[in-house]
Amino acid sequence: MSREIWIAQSQDDTQVALVEENKVLEVFVEHQSVQMLRGNIYAGKVSRVVPALQSAFIDISLDKMAFLHVTEVVSEGRNQTHEGNPPIQKLLREGQSVMVQVIREGMGQKGPRVTMNITLASRYLVLVPRQEQFSLSKKITDQDEIERLKRLLPDVSAASGLGLIARTVAEGKSIETLENEFDALVEQWDEIESGYLQDRTPRKLHEDLPVALRTLRDLLDSRISRIRIDDESIRDEVASFIARFATDFAGELGAVEPTLGHELESGLAVETVHDKRVNLPSGGYIIIEKTEAMTTVDVNSGGNLGQKDLAATALQTNLEACVAIARHLRLRNIGGLTVIDFIDMGSESDEGRVAQKMKDLCATDRLHCQVSDVLPFGLLAVSRSRVGLPLDASMGSGDREASP
Repeated sequence: MSREIWIAQSQDDTQVALVEENKVLEVFVEHQSVQMLRGNIYAGKVSRVVPALQSAFIDISLDKMAFLHVTEVVSEGRNQTHEGNPPIQKLLREGQSVMVQVIREGMGQKGPRVTMNITLASRYLVLVPRQEQFSLSKKITDQDEIERLKRLLPDVSAASGLGLIARTVAEGKSIETLENEFDALVEQWDEIESGYLQDRTPRKLHEDLPVALRTLRDLLDSRISRIRIDDESIRDEVASFIARFATDFAGELGAVEPTLGHELESGLAVETVHDKRVNLPSGGYIIIEKTEAMTTVDVNSGGNLGQKDLAATALQTNLEACVAIARHLRLRNIGGLTVIDFIDMGSESDEGRVAQKMKDLCATDRLHCQVSDVLPFGLLAVSRSRVGLPLDASMGSGDREASP
């Protein structure tokens, strides 16, 4: 099925949606007055080392200290890693300067989470300057293409000592295309590293792309048939981005559509993304609630009276709930642990069907998901990567981390 990317600009924010058959799959929001931090690179200073947590708190010139776990510590020299994760007190000291990258936005009282394993993403490649490793997107499944890219990546890196990851859209791309992108990434990295070496005062060294271009970089592929935009200046930026980085884009970049923002708002209203309750096709419903530690989903049969017995009703409702839950995890950008309380089922066979349905649906998520089997008492757990803020936080204002 073909997909579209919608980009709506308002006075307060930019909203970008991935849409399939007029149904919104994912939404990304960036406020004009608040800078999102994920992907940004900072010169930092170790403020405190906490052996009990095997972590350190890093001053990166924001209101809250950044959090760095020992597993995210690497040497600042190229191709140097710490075997077996020595204690953090042997790796870092208070007052030490470090270059870090935000990998998770801060929420509530927590500051952003950072890593010393810097990555720089472009359209086809991800540069990993501190580790000489070569790997591929797990979504590349053609074995011949896997072997081809595995052979190409070391040649593209050309003994530079810099690691590379081939993104999904690198499939079929020539070595010349990949080399050109690699050269641009190396130039970008050299500028960042030079700025850090010249001045290690806590400050921002590199800012990731704005949400519209970042979404195109990450999601633009052969399935995208059209890009719709309601703002002339953003359309110009998108056209320039396509001309430089996505010359293989075969879809349509539409004319400016002033009413697109209202159309997107209407689509989100239909999807009930701000409601706890989501109705299911056969009369059942789910209740989605967030706690500090996890998200919980309660499945209810409600008015589902169409099946011949309780077991059949439970199975039908639970299978419909799987579809709705997988959809809303993506749509609301819910990360971390989600615990689902399914209706009790009459057999292990039915439980297996429900668990497999959830696993199959989550396998199509662009973010990494792990799904358990059905646990005692009808519970099932889903762990989904945290990338960016949940939709309710990004469309509100209370939990965002402000830039100074």
